Formats: sequence, structure tokens, C-alpha cells
Amino acid sequence: MADLQFKLTDEIWEDMVMLEGSPVTAIVVWDQSVVDEMLLQPVTDSTRIFVDIDLYLANQTKLELYGASVALDEASDPIVGLEAIGEALARYSRDGAFIDEIAAGEDEMLVLVLNNDRNNLLLIGASAWLEDAWDVLPDEAG
Repeated sequence: MADLQFKLTDEIWEDMVMLEGSPVTAIVVWDQSVVDEMLLQPVTDSTRIFVDIDLYLANQTKLELYGASVALDEASDPIVGLEAIGEALARYSRDGAFIDEIAAGEDEMLVLVLNNDRNNLLLIGASAWLEDAWDVLPDEAG
């Protein structure tokens, strides 16, 4: 298993850029985030901005994204609410989501630009992440 990453350095970007074009096979959105304890206000499902996300890619790579926010574009505020975040990610997944670009955001945080068959973009910014491999998809575990 890889180490937890907090900044997208040039070296890490060179490794991760190989994921560009990778189709998303499954997405798991957790109802809590590791950043919850650091927030000043209590978090409810309806006020949630940060989530932890597992992205299962077709090449057997799993990206675990921690303290992630989801936005429709660079000018938009993050999507608010656990249900709204989950629905946005599910909609992109159903329409053939893939990683279009690996980018750096504010303070060198990881930003994944997802695209889909309808040519819709979705940005996921992660406070921390790790890259791992998967053998079984979450809906097949049991």
C-alpha cells in the first residue's frame, strides 16, 4: 500500500498522470470524512461539503480520497450535502466517467478532473489521498 499523500509534487504528478484516461468502474462515498474533527462547525448530512471517496478504476487502481470536495467547475462552489454529492458522482459514473486530467489545486492539493460520455466535467479536490490496488469491487464483496 502506498503512503498517504498531502501535496501533488512534480514527482507524484508524473506517476499519477498515467491515470489520465482511466475509466471509473465504481465510486464509494463515505458518510463521514477524516476532516470532520478539524471543522469548526458540526457536520450534518445536509451541510456536508467534505467526504471521503474511493474511486475504483478499470486498471485495478483504487484512489482513496480524503477530505474531498466536488464541484461542477473551477468557478463553482463545492456541492453541499451528502445526498447531492453522491448523486452527482453516481450520475457521472453512469455516463461513463473517466479521469480526464490530474491537476494541482490550491496549496498543491490533488484535483481530479472527471469527464464522461456526455462531455461533462466534474472536479474533485482532495486534501489527502493514497493510491492502492483493488481485487474485488465493493458491490461484489461479501
